[in-house]
Amino acid sequence: MARFYNDVEQIMRQVIGKRNLNDPDSSSVTLRRYINDMINLTMSDDVKVFENFGTLVFPIDNSHPDGVWSLEDVGAKGNFVNYSMEAFISQNPPPTSSVTWNILDVYQDPGRFYAYWGVDNFNILIPGMPTEMLYYGTDFVFRTIPQADVTYTVTIYAYKQMQDFDAEGNPELPQDYWLRYLAYGAAYNYVKDYRYDPAQVEAIRKGFATERKLLLTRTHNQVKLSRAVPHF
Repeated sequence: MARFYNDVEQIMRQVIGKRNLNDPDSSSVTLRRYINDMINLTMSDDVKVFENFGTLVFPIDNSHPDGVWSLEDVGAKGNFVNYSMEAFISQNPPPTSSVTWNILDVYQDPGRFYAYWGVDNFNILIPGMPTEMLYYGTDFVFRTIPQADVTYTVTIYAYKQMQDFDAEGNPELPQDYWLRYLAYGAAYNYVKDYRYDPAQVEAIRKGFATERKLLLTRTHNQVKLSRAVPHF
């Protein structure tokens, strides 16, 4: 059964005991900010839900001479959590009868990346199939730069960072079972910031811990049904 943003806000109000929409400390604008912080700042680091891993596939060529492609360029909506990213590349069409995939080494640190490849020197690099990629901010930087008249297909598998709920409206939650995790997590952050009585804070913390455990149990059950990948 679908669940919506308003369902999260309603539970949060019940948990924190703030049901007056005209109270500036518990207006819908204020609570929405806490819920958005929970989904896009806390959730991606606190838990890794199975459904939020995704694949992004896009072509690159020499139309970007500096080898830099933004999320917008490749049609991606929102960021990825880069420390869980894996990337692959292939030539399209392949030079032989079979598709040849190569691993793209992913860098998170621009200092290490540019210390090896150099800064602003893409015009002297020897074009070819990229072997390394920097994901930093909202950009993908490929090295070496793609060869002229050749298109490469990049496939990225990573954990997606959630986006804010819009300032207005009542959007559907990406997954209905996130409902109480988001509500209790946002409520816990709220009562800490507004310095509720320690006993109240602790009670809400325990409630959040229970919802977090249930969320992770569901994800664990989904993951354990997947085939293990040997690391060798």
